[in-house]
Amino acid sequence: MQIKIAFCFDENLVNQILVAVASLLDFRDRQDVHYDIYCVCTGAAADVEPRLREVINARDKESVLTMKVVENPYENSYQVRGISTGTYLRLMLHRLLPAVDKILYTDVDVFFQKDLAEIWELSMDEYVLAAVKGAVNLSDKWEWNSDRPYWNHLENMKGRYINAGVAMMNLKQIREQQLERQWDKWAKEKLYYQDQDILNLTCQNAIRYLPPKYNMLAYMGSQDYDRFVSEGIFSEEECKEALKQPVIIHYAGDKPWKRYDTNLGKLWWDYVNSQPDLQGLFDEKKARSYHGPTFGERVVRKLRKMVSKEKL
Repeated sequence: MQIKIAFCFDENLVNQILVAVASLLDFRDRQDVHYDIYCVCTGAAADVEPRLREVINARDKESVLTMKVVENPYENSYQVRGISTGTYLRLMLHRLLPAVDKILYTDVDVFFQKDLAEIWELSMDEYVLAAVKGAVNLSDKWEWNSDRPYWNHLENMKGRYINAGVAMMNLKQIREQQLERQWDKWAKEKLYYQDQDILNLTCQNAIRYLPPKYNMLAYMGSQDYDRFVSEGIFSEEECKEALKQPVIIHYAGDKPWKRYDTNLGKLWWDYVNSQPDLQGLFDEKKARSYHGPTFGERVVRKLRKMVSKEKL
């Protein structure tokens, strides 16, 4: 089985892509599972290719790497919360990969725990995307977002809004529906969740929902997942499976390479330190010494939010 998977990144995540791809190959349950790995990156990140090929060849000779080095047409799109515009590159996959009809996209801040055979075999004939519902659906978070100027366009997505950090993309349907026209239009707007908002805005009613084990949010603990159950977003069984047997762990909040004590951060570090070709890529001493923003930094952040005319 040859599974097609895509990562999009810029120079800010060149070491992180090595860890993501290494775990993708190391945690295969079946030896007949291999990957066609497509990496779309900016020119400043292209130097990672030789190291990436070494990581892949050391783990699976039948997995294939294809690099696509591009200019980012979205580099002037809205940036917020420290997330670079490199993530917007996924909106180019349908053009960059004209011979590919279906691909699994994941962010680079992920840690794979199992192979992706089960999700890859899902039918996408009637859908544009397949993804996991995100934390934005929780009642307090939805209310907090509700006064954003564009949020009225998402009214029908309450309880169905996806976290797009892991998404199966039906590139054939994206081409046929010419969704790029809508994406380019929305990319000019100030959207708090950036290209994730764009996908939720433009793919409504064409999303297949996946169980949360495929995008287990590391920053959320068992109490948070209990809220998913109590608010009817996921079933109790789905949440238990996500917490105990995640397929993909997504470090969507604090990053383990920046903060060692982030939830499930030790799991990521233990893996990195166990791999000779990944050791030394990150400053573990610095990560261990950081425990989040200082009191002064939190005060400044709060004041900025209070005086800002838009939510940061």
